[in-house]
Amino acid sequence: MSSWATWNWGIRMGEFLKRHFDRLIRDEGGNFTILTAAAIVPLLGAASIAIDFVNARFEADKLQEALDSATLAAVRLYGEGYSEAEATQLANEMFFGNYQTAGIVNEANDAMTPAEEPPSLQIAYSMAGQQVFATANYAVDYDPVFLTRLSFPISRRSSTAYQAGNEACILALSPTADRAFEVTGSSKVDTSNCAITANSHSNEAIYVGGSGSLKTECLYTPGKVAASPYKIDLECDKPYEGTAAALDPFRFKTMPKAGTLAKNNASGELEPGTYKGLQVKGNVTLQPGDYIINGGKLSFGSQSVVTGEGVTFFLLNGAEIDIHGGSTVNVTAPTSGPWAGFVFVADRDNTASAVINGNSNSNISGIIYMPAAEEIQYSGNGTTSGDCVRIIGQKITMTGNSTFKLECKSELANNEINNPGAVQLVQ
Repeated sequence: MSSWATWNWGIRMGEFLKRHFDRLIRDEGGNFTILTAAAIVPLLGAASIAIDFVNARFEADKLQEALDSATLAAVRLYGEGYSEAEATQLANEMFFGNYQTAGIVNEANDAMTPAEEPPSLQIAYSMAGQQVFATANYAVDYDPVFLTRLSFPISRRSSTAYQAGNEACILALSPTADRAFEVTGSSKVDTSNCAITANSHSNEAIYVGGSGSLKTECLYTPGKVAASPYKIDLECDKPYEGTAAALDPFRFKTMPKAGTLAKNNASGELEPGTYKGLQVKGNVTLQPGDYIINGGKLSFGSQSVVTGEGVTFFLLNGAEIDIHGGSTVNVTAPTSGPWAGFVFVADRDNTASAVINGNSNSNISGIIYMPAAEEIQYSGNGTTSGDCVRIIGQKITMTGNSTFKLECKSELANNEINNPGAVQLVQ
């Protein structure tokens, strides 16, 4: 029997008992009075239990609905970049807006006394891959209407998930920049089967100008796409404008610390370590490991040939990177370790712009993660083989011909950049 049907039954039972009780009072026949008196006690008890049961079910359903709404809001906000505290505060406002504890009547003056301040809703957040989860439990003390001495708790649980959408090759994080992602000049960019996402709300959040062209799986932005139809070739029906902002999937990763400065031998062979700026000239082989640039500039000379496998460059304390197009860069990221899959990484407060341009013989394989960089100018391998590259920065400008591979799970150590997906109840 549904809660509504049970409630209706309880109401009808109450009306039935009232009619028979009134009849009992009016009836002067002793036999009927005795029989009714014998039956009234269990009937009254059953009706009281039924009414209290219905009210308790109604209260539990109301609590569950409010809790589900709150966790759905929390996981969406958290998944779009709000802090745990911010998402939880807004979820609490929604929860108590939908679920309010009744006041208490003061019998002395029939005034309504506000209910005691209820405990805040606590929400636990977790991640599994690119999915974000929000889980909450909440309990209230239910006071029955008739069985007043049998107060008992009602508790409910809600768990929701913010699921990842399709994969993106490029994520421009700036919420306000004009041309947060831009294809400029005569550049030809191909990220087939992999999307491009810009979090800007600008009317030119994604821009393709000049004689440039862009081929991609799809475009996603809270703002607008500014490009002539003949300049973009999409696998989806049309660009997705007005979408939710995408999440920085690597925002919780811990940056390494600078160590003792290594010997700066910028020609021949280099070993991992900490460098105060690094200028690479000529033919240089990089030994596998982490190269921490602690301030200064990482630059590859115009005629240099740089080769390294299992290499990650970290740009700390305002370090810059400048790789001009005359250099040949064949560098791959490590496939194990805490920063597996990353080839260039900048501090989250490093706003220095970056130039990463190789010639047609270059091959960069890995994630370029510079979340605070005001602009990343990138020109990769324009051949059909393409680069296993993913890029995250505030603003990203493509200055040359670039082709991106999609099937790069081993090279990128299974790291992915995903667009926002569905938000749904799990439990």
